[in-house]
Amino acid sequence: MNWLELSVDVDPEAVEAVSELFTRFGYNGGVVIEQPIGDMKAEPGTWEDLPQVWIDESRPVSVRTYLSNDAQAPETRRQIEEALWHLAQMRKVGPLRVEEREEEDWANAWKSFYVTLHVGKRTVIKPSWLEFTPNEEDIVVDLDPGMAFGTGYHPTTALCLATLEEHVRPDSNILDLGTGSGILAIAAAKLGGPSVRIFAVDTDGVAVVATRENVARNGLSEQVVVEQGSTALAADFGPYNLIVANLLAAIIIDLAGSLHDLLEPGGTLISSGIFHERGDNVIAALEKAGLPVREKKQEGDWLCLISVREQ
Repeated sequence: MNWLELSVDVDPEAVEAVSELFTRFGYNGGVVIEQPIGDMKAEPGTWEDLPQVWIDESRPVSVRTYLSNDAQAPETRRQIEEALWHLAQMRKVGPLRVEEREEEDWANAWKSFYVTLHVGKRTVIKPSWLEFTPNEEDIVVDLDPGMAFGTGYHPTTALCLATLEEHVRPDSNILDLGTGSGILAIAAAKLGGPSVRIFAVDTDGVAVVATRENVARNGLSEQVVVEQGSTALAADFGPYNLIVANLLAAIIIDLAGSLHDLLEPGGTLISSGIFHERGDNVIAALEKAGLPVREKKQEGDWLCLISVREQ
């Protein structure tokens, strides 16, 4: 199948709005948010020989999605261009770029930009095609995102990974809602050990395939169940004592009540994918649903909220 890759450079304040627009029109709602990566550098001390990455906040963020290159594509593209024009009247939004992609190109085009990435205190994201020798305490997630989304480079994913290190416990029953490439589900399983059980769910069939492959690659098929669906399906495997939902602010607001019902009393919700300007709206929705926010973390313009279900 041939695809159209649609991408646009925006300032950080426009990322949330453009992401929601692309979610409405893109294939299975898939959106890639690509932070501008600065030059590689070596950190002194513990990681002295490991390539590190950093976010260059002086440059725009690239947001992209994909369309099937079929008869409906021209009209869909027109609607996207019109919506972007209106957004550009309020925020800095660059011109829409459109490129044809073969399916193989989509899966492999970005591999040359990946390096092994340390996140939090123990978690290491290792692209499957690179070599890496871990330290004894490292939790290594062997990842090939393929045509799915979620690599650890975006601040919201990194915030979730670091927060999981603090909250995963042995015997946890965990929900990864909107699993993408499976990065959070795999990290949680490795952090908690063999007694942890995880249900990973995504509405995107491409993400489900990628997650199952990554779960198998990490030897976790017995621990991590992966299915296509959303909160209604997740209810069959609950209740959960920990939920991680790295989505968009608008989706978290819509699902706040369902997230409450999926958690057991005293259970923890880690929600991210939240642009800082929408933080108050998300907090209000969560608190109204009985999920008061106990902690807020921020990386650049992005938030991660930690809520606990009231008894």
